[in-house]
Amino acid sequence: MAIASLFVLFLSTSLMAQTGKKTHLAVGFFAGAQSSILSYAFISTRDGVVISAEPVTEQRFMYVALGYWPHIANMSRENLFAKNNVDSCFLYKDDLDNIVGYENLPFDHLWKIRFNEHPSNYDELGWSHGRYKPSQKQQEFLYQEYGLLNILTDYVYGENLYKLLRDIRDKNWITLYSTLPKD
Repeated sequence: MAIASLFVLFLSTSLMAQTGKKTHLAVGFFAGAQSSILSYAFISTRDGVVISAEPVTEQRFMYVALGYWPHIANMSRENLFAKNNVDSCFLYKDDLDNIVGYENLPFDHLWKIRFNEHPSNYDELGWSHGRYKPSQKQQEFLYQEYGLLNILTDYVYGENLYKLLRDIRDKNWITLYSTLPKD
């Protein structure tokens, strides 16, 4: 009887420890290990608090997000972008129906949130008022709308990432963000 009680206690404690743990797709607006403008990761949270971040390549991130590769962040292997109404993110197939790449147009514009000029292609202009980071009002907006406290160090993830990817394709949103007061 005592052993059975201990087993039930152990099992319920183990299940409680896992309660609320989720893994999300995440994007950071800082250079990562791949030296790109954006950093990609899988973020784990427990009850809304970030407990770990696994930096990954853009390819791995996209293939998991699009359901091509398995991962705990996408156990059903579905196109999470389509599921969350983010357009222009899909897999490319060749004539033999083999996956040969992906398209991710909204991600091509994410840098514009942080920079007023592309860091390496100076002919492209962004939406930020600051050269290396948004104005104070833009940063406050990013926090209120997407939970992004510090664009230089934090990731946007989960539902906030999908919302941001949808919003940056909206001309009205771009105008709003671009015209927020400068410092």
